[in-house]
Amino acid sequence: MNQDNNKTVLHQNLPMIETADRLQLDTLIANPSTARYILVRLSDTLAAVAPGQFDALLTQLRKLGHIPRVSKS
Repeated sequence: MNQDNNKTVLHQNLPMIETADRLQLDTLIANPSTARYILVRLSDTLAAVAPGQFDALLTQLRKLGHIPRVSKS
C-alpha cells in the first residue's frame, strides 16, 4: 500500500465562500464579525467556512448588506 494514502483526507459538506474579487475576501477576513467564521483561505477569492458556521456567516453577511447567492452544489 502506498504510504501517501494514509495522508489523504476526504472532507464532506464543507461550505465555501467565493467572492467576486480578492479585495472583497480580504475585507471579509479583516472584519472580526465575519473572519471568525472563515476557516482558511484557499485562493484569492475562495475560502472554507468553519464547520457548523454557515448559517451564522450568512446572517452576518446579510447584516452587513451583502446579498450572497447560496449554492447547494
